[in-house]
Amino acid sequence: MASAAASRLQEERRQWRKDHPPGMTAKPATAEDGSTNMFVWECKVPGMKGTFCEGGLFPFTIKFSPEHPHKPPRVYMPAGFFHVNVFEDGGVCLSILKEVVPGHLGDVSGWRPSFTVKQILIAMQELLSSPNFGSVANPAVYNLNARSPKDYLQRMKDQTAKYKAEDDEGA
Repeated sequence: MASAAASRLQEERRQWRKDHPPGMTAKPATAEDGSTNMFVWECKVPGMKGTFCEGGLFPFTIKFSPEHPHKPPRVYMPAGFFHVNVFEDGGVCLSILKEVVPGHLGDVSGWRPSFTVKQILIAMQELLSSPNFGSVANPAVYNLNARSPKDYLQRMKDQTAKYKAEDDEGA
């Protein structure tokens, strides 16, 4: 199954190179030996205009399993990234990355094998710029916003400044 996953990811890479949103980058990681690891992608998305993320270019890693696309990938922000939907270890809480449980009657959102790298990056850009306070992964962020929205907003703007966008090609 790993070869099927690798083939799918190689096709995703070809499609990304042909068509990707402006300012976004996504490419397989380079291993220490210089080889390409199709199962780990290094990505960056710009913050959306008109939000506290505007002007930032936010890095994250997508880790695909050998069962891709049948199992959702894992997405990680840098350790210590301050966001209500990012766990302390950098793991991202995003509905489209949740495994769908057959027969589950609750939340119908979740991973679909048809989802692409491009869709993951667009979803990440939206999540970073519009946090989902209904799905808390980091209680400290939630509590800061509840206690002092002004301090929360300043903290988010300070973090954006840390990830200031540079001129970067779409890889």
